[in-house]
Amino acid sequence: MTLETWRLLDLGAIDPLETQIIYDMVAQGITEGESQNTIIICWPAEPLVSVGYFQEIEKDIDLEFCRENDIVVTRRVIGGGGVYLDDGQLFYQLIGRVDSPTTPKPIDAYYRKFLKAPVQAYRNLGIEAEFRPVNDIQVNDKKISGNGAGDVGDARILTGNMILDFDFEMMVKVLRVPSEKFRDKIYKSLKDRMSTILLETGSMPEKDEVKMDLIGLYEETLGIELEKGELSSWEKSRMLELRPKYKSDEWLHWRSGGRLDARTVRISATASVGTASHKAEGGLIRVTAEEVENEIKEIVISGDFFMLPSTAIGALENNLKGTTLSKDAILEKIKESYTEFDIDSPGVKPEDIADTIELAFEQR
Repeated sequence: MTLETWRLLDLGAIDPLETQIIYDMVAQGITEGESQNTIIICWPAEPLVSVGYFQEIEKDIDLEFCRENDIVVTRRVIGGGGVYLDDGQLFYQLIGRVDSPTTPKPIDAYYRKFLKAPVQAYRNLGIEAEFRPVNDIQVNDKKISGNGAGDVGDARILTGNMILDFDFEMMVKVLRVPSEKFRDKIYKSLKDRMSTILLETGSMPEKDEVKMDLIGLYEETLGIELEKGELSSWEKSRMLELRPKYKSDEWLHWRSGGRLDARTVRISATASVGTASHKAEGGLIRVTAEEVENEIKEIVISGDFFMLPSTAIGALENNLKGTTLSKDAILEKIKESYTEFDIDSPGVKPEDIADTIELAFEQR
């Protein structure tokens, strides 16, 4: 049974920055009554690096290397880690109203439903792909698709890719690492943990054939009818308005928590700044915080995790200010914030964030 009609934007190769702007724009359009539920199929005409909404870009990406090699770097409006993207990947981007009958509210159920189509598209190529929580598609325990979701206004966004081929060497070059020896380890780890259609099948499929199969599978698995459409004049105008933001230093560095490295720095007899990282099931959490007289004065929570709604991160940080530096008090405040702002962070529990804050100050 067809539940809804969605628009299909079959765009092919587009400007690299626009691959990240466009789904934000459609989400804003849905919220403002200017856009409809939409599936976008595209890929970047030139390479780019996209970092997650909560990441500290200067700690995770080698910005100098990217500048020297004319690689576009931007931040997206949903979480996850930094990734190198090029035309060896086919992007699917789904933007629909949060209250759409096709859209389960719990994020785990949403991923399971909305990733059925790419899982089956891989299987139709002879690859035994499967969904692996939180949000991966894997084959033989290797990741073969990266996916992420987030809410912007009244819309929920899913972005993902079918990886036909991947430039492993370039991926490790764009990452900020402590040494070249460590870069070699990351390269080996990537090769051990990630695969592509080319590696699995020994041949490169026609991108248009993969695209058409995926489009049909989305109609089937979501119970929707897709009607091919185009961007409206309002949408084109909003794209142009958003472009300066996506290139700005303010957007790229908004999660900056300083350049401290997993230690506590005493700045006076009654104040100190601490930073630490903790790996949770749903991603890396990094905390940088200042305490004054045993209370949190300022805090930045960053990392490659996902959190819905994305805007809740600022509210959580504000709620933590003034909290006594005891694990019980911090955990209670985080749990209160999760309830107050209806936070859903797949694979990241309040306890994970509390543990990271505690770790940041354990050397006081």
